[in-house]
Amino acid sequence: MAKRVYFLDGKFKKKPLSNIEDRGFFFSDSVYEVIRARNEKPFFLDEHLSRLERGLKELKINYQFDREYLEEIIKKSLRILKKKEAAIYLQITRGKEPRSHLPRKNTKPALIIITSEFRPLASRLFKEGVSVILYPDIRWARCDIKTTMLLPNVLAKIEAKERGFFDALFYKNGYITESTSSSFFGILGGKLITYPATNEILPSITREKVIDIARKHQIPVEERPILLQEIQKLEGAFLAGTTYDILPINRIEDTKIPLSSLTSLIQEEYAKLLSELSL
Repeated sequence: MAKRVYFLDGKFKKKPLSNIEDRGFFFSDSVYEVIRARNEKPFFLDEHLSRLERGLKELKINYQFDREYLEEIIKKSLRILKKKEAAIYLQITRGKEPRSHLPRKNTKPALIIITSEFRPLASRLFKEGVSVILYPDIRWARCDIKTTMLLPNVLAKIEAKERGFFDALFYKNGYITESTSSSFFGILGGKLITYPATNEILPSITREKVIDIARKHQIPVEERPILLQEIQKLEGAFLAGTTYDILPINRIEDTKIPLSSLTSLIQEEYAKLLSELSL
């Protein structure tokens, strides 16, 4: 069984060696996706590839998008890896060329796929919850595009770690947007509240699945910002993302957040969904 499977420059490789003169390396001029898989079956592959395709169009990266080809490479990577739980990192850069802010017209986009074993978070965290800090949202104005320009996210995670917290929530203009690598949901008045899908957050696939589950169980959903002054009123809160699944929050800065039965329901239903997809 392989520890990691690399697909670079159109070939499977044993080592991640490639030309470093790449616009993704110089300028974060690229888009990416992280896709979970179980039993060699990728979760929500169609949704991930659709978001990837949209990101390429928004950044004007002229990649000849071939969904069947990408699906084939991903599934072959999983067969080579031979792990029950896996994560596929897929990145497409504008291409390899000498460094210059203005890209050349005929540069060929570069595809990178790295497939590795996925190790879920410790099970106790899903029961006990995690603590998060508040961090100023200093990201650019197109957070709806999943680019590799993630330095603000990195800095927020570093500060959270240094302060003894698990992660960070971004905030701006007095309200919370999302976490460094996941969506944020709060519970108020029995309603599930999350930031609306605008350019200020990533259109998270897990977020959409959570909303679907809530509506299926007739749980009211309100897509609006949660104000900082509402934190002390929260009846529950959680993070939702590809690598986090549904992760309860037990503290925001110094404010303790109750563990909600509503969060537990969402957790159970989301786990069932992933189990069904892996059969």
